[in-house]
Amino acid sequence: MNTPMLRRQFLVTAGGAAIAAPAAANVFATPNAAEADQTGNQARLFAGCCAYSYLKYFNAGSMTMESFIQKAVELGVRGVDITTYWLKSTEPEYLTSLRHLAFKNGNVPGRRRNPR
Repeated sequence: MNTPMLRRQFLVTAGGAAIAAPAAANVFATPNAAEADQTGNQARLFAGCCAYSYLKYFNAGSMTMESFIQKAVELGVRGVDITTYWLKSTEPEYLTSLRHLAFKNGNVPGRRRNPR
């Protein structure tokens, strides 16, 4: 049964799958943090943010890596992808300061999100 699928048939099938996908996602969704605490299940997929998503702000100079990390804290994401284009430096001291900032503001249950 190696009959080729017509373009029109493919589009109808793909459209149906796109409509059904959100309903199926609810069936296979991982529990959120509140549900995980109650059920004892741990989420396996955590949201993150890529610095490249803020390309416009980095290029304009209105965002730094430090402010990007703070934005990720505000958004409540569990990780960041620091795109190296916008690093002020690659010196170990600067990179350590970024790691410390991310660690200090890490998403740890029961911990304040904006420590002093």
